[in-house]
Amino acid sequence: MKKLFLVLTLSLLILSCNKDAPELSFDELNIEQVSEVDCNPEEENCTFIGIKVPWAMGKDTISNLMNSHIEDHVIKMIDYQDYEDLESLESLAQTFIDDYEISAKEFPEYNIPWEAYVEGKITYQSEKLISIQFDVALFTGGAHGYTSVTYLNFDPETGRLVSNEELFSQDFKDFAEVRFRKKNDIPENESINSTGLFFENDKFQLPQNIGFHSNKVVLIYNSYEIASYSEGNIQLVFKMEEAKKYFKIL
Repeated sequence: MKKLFLVLTLSLLILSCNKDAPELSFDELNIEQVSEVDCNPEEENCTFIGIKVPWAMGKDTISNLMNSHIEDHVIKMIDYQDYEDLESLESLAQTFIDDYEISAKEFPEYNIPWEAYVEGKITYQSEKLISIQFDVALFTGGAHGYTSVTYLNFDPETGRLVSNEELFSQDFKDFAEVRFRKKNDIPENESINSTGLFFENDKFQLPQNIGFHSNKVVLIYNSYEIASYSEGNIQLVFKMEEAKKYFKIL
């Protein structure tokens, strides 16, 4: 028997500054599912998946597009089996529980409860950009779990994703490399991988995930992106004031 909770809780409201665009309002989509197979609630030792993310509540195209991107992003972060038929976060939660229960039945001697948790929150909002941060913790057996921090950046007037290339001028990459080398003690006259990192082609690159907050810009290299798992996530933070001259759209 499994327990499924689906809750929509009003969390915040964003008003579009474009008079022709629909009003964007966000609730919190909260999905929790627990397996009762080999579950010990008193010890909180049960297989569990929790998803808590912002969810655009309009019936318009912009809201639907943003929700589709959020849904796809969460599925990709948790769907370690690469199922092609997962079309909703509810089906993702159900599949996660089902996979655990199949594994527990087939390999009871290796049975350890699985856990998956995703928490998303809007960290920045303006008439030109909405930035959402996703914190992920995932364990499906093995030596250790996996954690990551990712961002999606949206154009609030269209609902489409904004790429890093659209966010910054080319000079921002050079600016970031100088700071990255200084923070990680990499001499200017040596290759970027000289201290054991593994940037592709030994060339500095901006990370896949760049997020905005009210007073800062955060660059996140997640585990395995440029270093081994033991190095953890590598973060580079700029004050908003020092980075804003490189912005294209803000």
